[in-house]
Amino acid sequence: MRLGVYIILLSFVWTMTAFAGEVMDIKAEQTASEEAKVNFSVRDISKADVKIFEISGDKPRIVVDIADANSNLLRSGSYKQSYEESVVSIRGAIRPNKTIRFVVDLLPGSKLQSKQIRHDQIQLVIETIETKPKSRLEFASTEKIVKTSSKVPIPRIKPKVEHKPVIVIDAGHGGHDPGALGTKGLREKRVTLKAALELKRQLLLTGRYKVVLTRSSDRYVEHDDRLRVARANNADLFISIHADATEGKTARGASVYTLADRAKNRSKRIVNSQNWIMDVNLSEQTDKVGDILVDLAQRNTATQSTKFADILISKLGTSTHLLRNTHRRAGYYVLLAPDVPAVLLELGFISNPTDERLLNSDTHRRNLMTSVTSAINTYFSR
Repeated sequence: MRLGVYIILLSFVWTMTAFAGEVMDIKAEQTASEEAKVNFSVRDISKADVKIFEISGDKPRIVVDIADANSNLLRSGSYKQSYEESVVSIRGAIRPNKTIRFVVDLLPGSKLQSKQIRHDQIQLVIETIETKPKSRLEFASTEKIVKTSSKVPIPRIKPKVEHKPVIVIDAGHGGHDPGALGTKGLREKRVTLKAALELKRQLLLTGRYKVVLTRSSDRYVEHDDRLRVARANNADLFISIHADATEGKTARGASVYTLADRAKNRSKRIVNSQNWIMDVNLSEQTDKVGDILVDLAQRNTATQSTKFADILISKLGTSTHLLRNTHRRAGYYVLLAPDVPAVLLELGFISNPTDERLLNSDTHRRNLMTSVTSAINTYFSR
């Protein structure tokens, strides 16, 4: 059975001195066995002010951001209302830059089918493919978080997952960005894509993982979008594949990068700029507590990233030459996700004739990806 959930935001004419619009009221009801409605009564909300995006997974939700708006519902700083049907709850909070965020939590299996925005109405249609639903107690248990003695919640730590782990493989460069160029003309973007496709093939053969590529052809993907792919797919591990290069030709060998401590402030900015929704509901926390939660998530993610990097390096050593000080740290953008363990793998130096020849070899790339697959198996078997 498919349950259609309609989310309506109704607009009325109203003026304010501090804000252009206001959310007046929110109501949700199950109007029929196959339909539920959520009505946001609002004033002076334009299409340009509204941003809607979906987060899938075990806890699907729809996020509605309304810019330059206010609401008496949020006078205490946050809003939450629970329900008993297709809509589990609606949460709200005031965000920076006069933006209001409402999160509509849905039952598992739900997804956004379509959306329509007009000057006086926003309509979201949500489909729920009804399987055997979790009980309210079971659903609530998935929201639980561990607490320290200081009562500060800690985001759940991966890779302890009950579903198939999701591996996102990022083939560096692509399209108009060729990456580094080898001494005999080999392009980095070609090496990274072939390696990513081979790694996906090997991982799928195990039957243990869901595998997602940030690109599967010769096209360029913005760094922001690479991270969004990880978030949209609830990634449990992110691996970005590259080939190194220097002005000289002597350096060679594989290396693995994780996020440097100095780059963690940039990671915090990503949380806000990309409307990050983490396993802990940051929107209901004060700025100070929210910063603490991001810090805790970063520490846990850094620990997991380091553990995987160490496993990966030990496996790579059986199939290729390693660069000295193999585990390195940097502020690469693709490593900035605060709650997704991530590494950047340099397969070798394309500027070195020996490494270039090996990177252009199907056999060598296959052996390298066998080592990576073995590392992933070990990491998720702990």
